Amino acid sequence: MNKIAPVIAFVVFMLVFVVTRTPARDFLESWVALQGVVLGLASMVVSAGLAALAAGAVLYVGRLLE
Repeated sequence: MNKIAPVIAFVVFMLVFVVTRTPARDFLESWVALQGVVLGLASMVVSAGLAALAAGAVLYVGRLLE
C-alpha cells in the first residue's frame, strides 16, 4: 500500500480537479460576480484546493492502513 497510495492520490487529484472545475466556475460566477481572467484563476484555485483535500485524504487513509 505504501507504493500505490501516491499513485491513487494523484489520480484522485486529477479527477476531482477536472470534475469540480465547471461547478466551481459557475458558483463563483453567480455568488461572487467575478468575470474573465479573475474568474478563471479563482475557479482553478478552488478546484485545486478541493482536489488537494481529496488527495490528502487518500494519503492519510493509506497511512492509517499501514
